[in-house]
Amino acid sequence: MKNSLRKLSLVAMSALFALVGCKGGNDGTDKKGGNDNTGEMEVFELPETDIGTKTKPTSDKLSSFTEAAPLKLGLVTDSGTLNDHSFNESAWDGINEFAVENGGGTINTSSNSVETGKIQTHYVQPAAGQYTTAGRKAAIDSVISWGAKVVVLPGYLFESVLARIAEDEANANSKYKDVYFLALDCTKSDDDNNYAQFEYTKNMTSIIYREEQSGFLAGYAAVKEGYKKLGFLGGMAVPAVIRYGSGYCQGADAAAKELNLGEGAIEINHYYAGQFAATDTATSYCTNWYNNGTEVIFGCGGAVYNSILAALATNKSKKWIGVDVNQHADTSLKDYERDNCITSAMKNLKATTKILLSTYVDNGQKWNNDLAGNVVTVGAKSDNCVLPTPDTTGDQTCWGFKKFTTADYNTVLGKLKNGTIKVNSFSKDDVLAANNYGCDNLVKVHHIEA
Repeated sequence: MKNSLRKLSLVAMSALFALVGCKGGNDGTDKKGGNDNTGEMEVFELPETDIGTKTKPTSDKLSSFTEAAPLKLGLVTDSGTLNDHSFNESAWDGINEFAVENGGGTINTSSNSVETGKIQTHYVQPAAGQYTTAGRKAAIDSVISWGAKVVVLPGYLFESVLARIAEDEANANSKYKDVYFLALDCTKSDDDNNYAQFEYTKNMTSIIYREEQSGFLAGYAAVKEGYKKLGFLGGMAVPAVIRYGSGYCQGADAAAKELNLGEGAIEINHYYAGQFAATDTATSYCTNWYNNGTEVIFGCGGAVYNSILAALATNKSKKWIGVDVNQHADTSLKDYERDNCITSAMKNLKATTKILLSTYVDNGQKWNNDLAGNVVTVGAKSDNCVLPTPDTTGDQTCWGFKKFTTADYNTVLGKLKNGTIKVNSFSKDDVLAANNYGCDNLVKVHHIEA
């Protein structure tokens, strides 16, 4: 593709950026995702809703709850355990923190739930073999039987469950009519029914993320730090993972321009493992990348990062970037694995959960018009697509950069927030790969077909 076309798809660091109207829906997918016949890439931004940063409802709204008649908040885990260092744990931490900060109770260390105060919490983890639509629905029913008025569902695997609940709400005596659902990373797609689209009820809302912004920040920071040979290991080539990787490349490109680097100064190896887990092939690629000069690899997609950790075992001076949460805080990591995690491209699920729960209470215990029945995209504007810093996480050693400071980071984050920097949300990977992921000739992306 000609450089002039590539430039149209770059992150806008100047007034010459021409933003094409969004052709994608607000569900995280490209409804019209580029012209596959010409290989030309569309340029657009997913419409981002600023949900604010408020995590404490007004006192008069909280006064309607008492310890005898508390607000009860529930969660059903996605596949995996509650302490998965990812979606389940982050969302649950958000629920518990919201309850403690606003309800006056404390966390019972045995149950890991808030059982006192005027806001109380409870979770259900489906039994082994019950990670199915029916099993998840049964777990939701259990949380509702406990008394939950809001149920948080972390992860896209709840999409078909929401479709079944929406069907059930048509019944006059439905148990779901007075329960509100907060889904994270779900769209209106019934995966059990050939991905058929369905409508949410007014009691449902879902938050999805502009992953490309987090990826941008990670790639930008890596190049500003001085790294020139990068890697991207994705899980499956689904839109969220694609956007993480595309943003990573765009961020590297923007930093290379600011540093006035030469043609081909930055190289990025790019590969999808084909599953959200480590694979022998992915481990082999990561090992070979490190052995041949790659300095840092961004691992993106469930447990696929374990392939990077396996490669680190024989390359302990090399670095890696985590995803979704602050992976540096994962206490299950070996010391060198933690030390070499220089940052994580985060979706701030804990903050999202607290913000939405505050909105629910402030709006009279229901979703407001922006949320009710909708899939809402959030990002940097509400601090939901970010990198972890010591100030925002309390993890004093999570910042693995020496040249690129937190002050530098806050400057570029501010530009994302105010729209000075725009990141392309396009997520058709074959078209992106054919067009060097929107990068100009300063960056060369070596996309490896699975």
